[in-house]
Amino acid sequence: MGSPSALRKLNDRAALYALLESGPLSRHDLEEAISVSRPAAAELLRRLEESDLARRAGYRRGGPGPQAQLWTINERAAFAAGLDVDDSGIDAVIADLSGTPLAEGKVPVGPRQDPIAVAVALLAKTAERASIRPADVRQVAVGISGSVDPETGTLSHAEHISEWTGFDVAERLSSALGVPVTVENDVKLVLSDESIRGRAVGCKDVLLLWLGHGISIAAITEGRLQRGFHGSAGELTFVPVGPGGPFAGDLLATAGVLELARAHGLATDDPVDVLEQAERAEGPHAGLDGFVSGFAERIASVLVSPVAVVDPELVILGGEFGIAGGDRLADEVKRRLHDMLALRLRVVAGTGHANSVRQGALDDALARLRETVFDNTRDNWGISA
Repeated sequence: MGSPSALRKLNDRAALYALLESGPLSRHDLEEAISVSRPAAAELLRRLEESDLARRAGYRRGGPGPQAQLWTINERAAFAAGLDVDDSGIDAVIADLSGTPLAEGKVPVGPRQDPIAVAVALLAKTAERASIRPADVRQVAVGISGSVDPETGTLSHAEHISEWTGFDVAERLSSALGVPVTVENDVKLVLSDESIRGRAVGCKDVLLLWLGHGISIAAITEGRLQRGFHGSAGELTFVPVGPGGPFAGDLLATAGVLELARAHGLATDDPVDVLEQAERAEGPHAGLDGFVSGFAERIASVLVSPVAVVDPELVILGGEFGIAGGDRLADEVKRRLHDMLALRLRVVAGTGHANSVRQGALDDALARLRETVFDNTRDNWGISA
């Protein structure tokens, strides 16, 4: 058996997660939720109140007898931030410990600007909007459209955001802010968002193909997000399709999709527009039908090897093109993959949540923040009111 202090720590953690996920809870609710005695529940609630990690939340109304006192997580015990970095700039959100967003902000990054200084200034401004101090933000996560080398912290596949390359992004930003910072590929964070509140909830083996101005795959296998040894798992843009064939990016990114549309007599400068037309079309339409069929064939030719290796239960077509293609494109891809591999897997269009990269980064920051806060008391965590 563990020491009494270790047992108290485990009970406190369990209670905090129960209050976070199911609160407000009465003392009796907490006894049942984490299987502790009445005196133990009363004592741990006292400790959590003293450490300002839990607070009283009124009384349960209705029913005979005395009204039960309720407790909930102290959502203002600490704060986290999620950032989305791409070629348009930096998009930030700050949330409290419960995950409630408090403020957001977005700024461009000019070619001669220091992106770290811009990010620090944006977080300070966003904290001001949230009516907290910048120092109250205790964990930051960044989603970025490139691959992060786990050994050096530098970016690859990020030519479009060259101002962020050539240095350890997490280390530089962490030093500037004085708090822990993690950096993750944006498409992997989109898949994380899909697994929490989108099409992949409850799935343990999933592939997401991002289709847009660039292409990339993210994978969850056995419930874990895969990054690869060099942090570049899923970077497909310059992977040839077939011996001596074209690059995957040439087939599926903007220029290739427009070329395919025009080959089928569809005059457009916007792949999203033509994909949405195809999804809405009723009855046969030679140009749209041929375009969707050809695009699905290209997608399947890129996906066939990853699908054969991972054997996922679900494939998500994400990004602006995958979402615009909707059920029609997903069904066409599903048929082709089944013909190629005889696997009966689901293929669906992505959810298309707004700010999914930023939300995925915030989810990561909150998970890390809670692990740290829930392992410590107010005194040794150093939280200020």
